[in-house]
Amino acid sequence: MQRPLLNEQFLYVQNATSGTVDGFRIGRNGSLTKVTTLTGLPPFAESGMEGIVAV
Repeated sequence: MQRPLLNEQFLYVQNATSGTVDGFRIGRNGSLTKVTTLTGLPPFAESGMEGIVAV
């Protein structure tokens, strides 16, 4: 994955049932381009992924 530029914006989507997080770059016109998928997180069951924080 390329390093983001300072003026780029990103959207992260939690897929709790599959234990993944997808990352999208937000284009100037609002379009989304998928740039990454983080895998290996515990799928949501009775405990697991229940929220997401991005800094």
